Amino acid sequence: MVTQENIVRFLKAMNRISRVFASMENSASDTSLNKLELTTLEYISKEHDLIMSKLAGGLGIGLSTATGIIDRLIEKNLVTRERNHGDRRVVKVALSVKGEKIISGYQIQKKKAIEKMMNMLSEKEQEYFISILEKIANASKED
Repeated sequence: MVTQENIVRFLKAMNRISRVFASMENSASDTSLNKLELTTLEYISKEHDLIMSKLAGGLGIGLSTATGIIDRLIEKNLVTRERNHGDRRVVKVALSVKGEKIISGYQIQKKKAIEKMMNMLSEKEQEYFISILEKIANASKED
C-alpha cells in the first residue's frame, strides 16, 4: 500500500530532479528553445533520413504539430528540410550545423548531470534504481 507520506516524498524528489533538467533545458542555447523543440532536436539527432511522419510518430504528436515545430526550428537555423524530388509529399528533416552544436552541448550537459546523480549511488544501487525506473516506464507505456 502506498502511504500519503511516500507520495509526498516522491513528489518532492521528482520536483527537485525536474528542476535540474529544466535548468539544463533553459541553458541549452541562446535560441530560447522550449522543451518540445529540444526533444525534437534530440530525436532528429538520433535518426537518419528522418521523414516528417516518422518524426511525428516518434514524438507522439500530430503531423501538423510536428510541422509547426520544424518551421520554428528552421527559422532558428537549427534544422533543414528537404523534399523528395520524386514524391513531394515526402519531407526529410536533418539538423543544421548550428543545431548539431546545440544538441551536442545539451547532451554533454545532460550526461554530466546524470553521472553526478548516479555517482551518489553504489553500482548495486544504480542497477536497482534503473530497474525501478524501467519498471515504472514500462507500466506507464502500457496504460
